[in-house]
Order: sequence, then C-alpha cells, then structure tokens
Amino acid sequence: MKIIVTGGAGFVGSNLVHALSGKHEIHVIDNLNGGKRHNLAGAECKIHYEDICFSKIAEADVIYHLACRKMIYSIKEPELDLTTNTQGTLNVLEIARKADASVVFTSTGSIYGNPTVFPTPEDHPPDPESPYGVSKWAAEEYCKLYHKMYGLNVVIARIFSVYGPRQSLIGVIPKFIDQTHEGKPMTVEGDGMQTRTFTYVDDCVEALILLSEKGVPGEAYNIAGEKPYTIAQVSKTIAGLYGIYGIKFIPRKKGDLDLINPSTEKIRALGWEPKIPLSIGIKKTSDWMREVWNE
Repeated sequence: MKIIVTGGAGFVGSNLVHALSGKHEIHVIDNLNGGKRHNLAGAECKIHYEDICFSKIAEADVIYHLACRKMIYSIKEPELDLTTNTQGTLNVLEIARKADASVVFTSTGSIYGNPTVFPTPEDHPPDPESPYGVSKWAAEEYCKLYHKMYGLNVVIARIFSVYGPRQSLIGVIPKFIDQTHEGKPMTVEGDGMQTRTFTYVDDCVEALILLSEKGVPGEAYNIAGEKPYTIAQVSKTIAGLYGIYGIKFIPRKKGDLDLINPSTEKIRALGWEPKIPLSIGIKKTSDWMREVWNE
C-alpha cells in the first residue's frame, strides 16, 4: 500500500514509520518544525518537507495523521494550534476524500479536560482545559463530519502520555532521565500528585496500525497504558535506575490536568492491550537515551 504519515519525523510518527518500513511504500509529510530528520535514519521512506496545512500530495491508500502542535506551546500560541491541529486536519481529510484513502487521526485525551467518570469512556462529554484540547476536539468533529457526509473511512485515536525512544526532552519521562543523568534534581510541577496513564510508544504504534485495519469508521478509541501513575511515582522509578534522587518543585502550567485514567475497553475488544509496563518502558527509554549520549 501507499501510506502517508504526517508528522512522520516526530516522536510517535517516526516510530510508526520504522514499524511500517519495508512493508509498504511510505511517504512522510513533515515541515521539521518539531520533528527531526535523524529520527527517520534507516527507515525506507520518502520525505516531503511540507506544511500539512498546504500539502497537495494526491495519492494514498492510508493516511496516518499525526502532525500537530504540542500541548506545551498551546497557551502562548493558540492561533498556531488552531491552524496546524484543526486546519491541517481539514486539509488531510480533503486529501483523503479525493484519494479515497482511509485515515487514522491521532487526537488526545486532553479533549476530556478534567472528567468526572473513571475510567473515562470515549462517550464522556468533551470539556477541554487548553487551546490544544479545543483544537483537537474541533479536528475530531471534522473527522466525524467527513465520515457522515462522504462516508470517509476515518478512525480517531485518542492517545495518552506516550513516551519512549525518540521523544524530545519536553516529555516528563525523558526530561527526568536527562536531569538525573546530569546530576540535577527532577523538576516536578505542583505537588507531583497529578496522575497520568503512560503509554509506551511501541504499544501506541501497534494500536494505530490495528485501528487502520479494524477500527470502526467515525469512532474514537482511547489508547493508554496499563494503569495510572502519579508524577511522583515516575520520579521514584527513575531514581531507582540511577541510585540517586532529587526533586525541585516548580509551579504547574495552565491547562495541566489532575487525573487522567481512560477506559481502554473499546480498543481491547479489537484485540489490543498494552504490553510494556511502566517500569520496563522507563528502562527501555533510559537505555536508548544512554546510547544517544554515547554516540
């Protein structure tokens, strides 16, 4: 098949490209605003250095749409969230409609905001707490509309706290690993009691590929790890790898959420389940970072 991966030089996108490499004709669309070319080293793919809002690539069988602005920047630059995350998705849907391609759109658990039901199911009312969450929710609505209006085969993947190799240091796990490696305290926002359901990147990639094959068009699916952990628990796990422990508490960002614990029953019904527990995933991430440091 001819497969397009938007944002394919980014963290999750590049891991997806490597998983698909050698099996299909892979085209990556990435303006390298957040992605890195070296993430694709060794992968069989053609890279198109384009902004997803304006790409005109015309042919595809499957489009994995991962290109987006990140949550961490959304408070200061909400206009770019709207442009990239929402307008960019609309452009992808138009490309898919004209090419009769199927789409897997990577959304986010941030659309739920601070939910009131745990584990949180996909039909929980959205109530985002950040421009990032709003822009992704709007993009989801366009996906559902294109399925309704045109019968487009589009599936929505709401991914949660993905971590692992090739992630930048803005992610809490690689940031903590890097800080500890440098002999610095881990900078924990707030009191560290905010809870996340971390997803190892290989598990996430496996879920995205499964959704392209078995996902129900027009439907959304949560993708998350085995269970929630507090940020404090994560810091202690990382400290155990290095035998040292230090924390510096800093103020929380606006839009930061308290408890994230999604239900994954829906995607598990398709045959998926997370395979990598947090302690092993952190070790794998640390080992990869050590290799990069030693290169």
